[in-house]
Amino acid sequence: MAITKMKFISACTDRSHLDEMLLTGVHSGMLHAEPASEIITDENGGKLISEENPYAGYLQTLRNFCHTVGYEPKAKDHADQEYDGPAIEAFLKELNDAFAVDSDSKTMDLSKDDEKALDALSACDFERMSACQYLNFGFGRLPLESFKKLSMYSGENFVIHRLLTSAQYCWLVYVTSDTYAGATAKIFESLFFEPIAIPRIDVKRLLSRYQQKIDDLYTFCSIKNELYKLHHYVLILNEKHVLAGFVQADQVEAYKAKFAGLPVDFRVKEPSQVPQCTPPTLLKNGWFARPFELYIDMYGLPAYDDFDPTLFVAVTYCILFGIMFGDLGQGLILVLLGLIMEAKGKGRLWGIIGRVGITSMVFGFLFGSVFGYEDALNPIHQSLFHVREKLFDVMSNSNTMPLLLGAMGIGAVLILTTMVMNIVNNARHKRWGEVLFSQNGVAGFLFYGFILVCMAKVLISGDRSLLTPVFIIPFLAVPAVCFLLKEPLSNLLSGKGMKPNETWGGYITESIFEVLEIILSFVTNSMSYLRVGGFVLSHAGMMVVVMTLVKMTGSGGIVTLIIGNLFVMILEGMIVGIQALRLEYYEMFSRYYTGGGKKYQALTAAEA
Repeated sequence: MAITKMKFISACTDRSHLDEMLLTGVHSGMLHAEPASEIITDENGGKLISEENPYAGYLQTLRNFCHTVGYEPKAKDHADQEYDGPAIEAFLKELNDAFAVDSDSKTMDLSKDDEKALDALSACDFERMSACQYLNFGFGRLPLESFKKLSMYSGENFVIHRLLTSAQYCWLVYVTSDTYAGATAKIFESLFFEPIAIPRIDVKRLLSRYQQKIDDLYTFCSIKNELYKLHHYVLILNEKHVLAGFVQADQVEAYKAKFAGLPVDFRVKEPSQVPQCTPPTLLKNGWFARPFELYIDMYGLPAYDDFDPTLFVAVTYCILFGIMFGDLGQGLILVLLGLIMEAKGKGRLWGIIGRVGITSMVFGFLFGSVFGYEDALNPIHQSLFHVREKLFDVMSNSNTMPLLLGAMGIGAVLILTTMVMNIVNNARHKRWGEVLFSQNGVAGFLFYGFILVCMAKVLISGDRSLLTPVFIIPFLAVPAVCFLLKEPLSNLLSGKGMKPNETWGGYITESIFEVLEIILSFVTNSMSYLRVGGFVLSHAGMMVVVMTLVKMTGSGGIVTLIIGNLFVMILEGMIVGIQALRLEYYEMFSRYYTGGGKKYQALTAAEA
């Protein structure tokens, strides 16, 4: 219903406290930060931070090391200690030396069974095995059929130790002397032995020693790297480092309080005082309209100094959907399903479903339809409205034309309403040319409104008294001239003189076709609302088919009724939802709404 008011706030401190100020601003969750490049002007003389970020390289090196040794580093909330550049480089070198990691090191591609067998082998101590001068070790897996054949080589100069057995393979280690290493390798190769390299060190044992410091350094470098990424939001002004952006007006004092204990000074301004920055838009709506912000986001948020159309969209969308999907029972299902899923946090679309279900129930009651039973509410209608059968029988032939004319009437009211909204909005921004001469301004309102009044009088009473020059000239001819001369008349109001931006000949030729298009658009826009009446008939017709099938299936009628209602709810619900949204976007938004706003998004390190 409204756009949240913003304040432009600048927090400034010295270089030694910059990181603390940035972390506080990020963790506050209140600041929509503006890039420093957007704030700097020739007048304020601000500068950007030109420091290089060494922590990105340290972080990447640490990640590469962890990938090589097969370890996933764990970031903590904060590091236990501070590290300078030489200390980080020394620790990274210590890790590479301890784990024998070089630039060509690659992680072994091992299966889970390979790893289990390697764990069993680690009891022999990889470092001691690597240090043996006269013994040669081979580790890998052997097909079970081949393992049985090893007994044929019992006299050879090697011994084996079985580590793990699966349904297909046996993992083992063999030991031989250097003298017989070649012959032994050929024997195992003939048995389809698949060798696996024996590590020179026990990585898991070493990791248990270094893991805590690796995680601490990873945390420290990650935090520092994110802070450096945030530097593009910081400008240097009068030797001070400034973090600036927009905060909700009612959160300014709470935002300042977050910096308690830090030497930070603040400057608070109105958005109009910072013309180089575009204020962000944060919509603020009540329970009923809030889910419909989804449709505004899809089309484009309003500018900060514009108006929020969410409530209007919520009301009109619910009414249009309810008319086209009028069924008391099905509407109740939509209400329950939508509100329950919304309460579980499944998204705004479910909230929309719950709310359109309310109007579907209302119009379903007025139409006397409950899960396709068209006579169920007749006694209630007769009691409340004193009618012979029910208030409005959708399927009655005599009601078809009133239904379609009523749909066009709803469309006409909505078109005139959006024109008024457009006039008011443009008047707020002092765009007087749009207010007076536009097809959606005063000229268009008089033109379209007069045609509607004339049609109503002719259809109701046959009165053609308005179709005389006395009324046609001011209400049709003058507005048409305004459409034709909109640009020069707008220039005249703004003090530029009554001339178009191009030659008169080219402008008049182009404008004549534009006027014809405007007149045609009034007709097509009005006819477009016929779909509202059409889908009322479509929904009722589909339910007639369902009820016919229920009667034909006899004892299985209840199953047919349930399946038929579900089918209609899903199919018709999707179609009606799309058609109602189409009317919002193409028939209404095009008359009064432009969008183009920037979304309010509180700064976090992850988004920096």
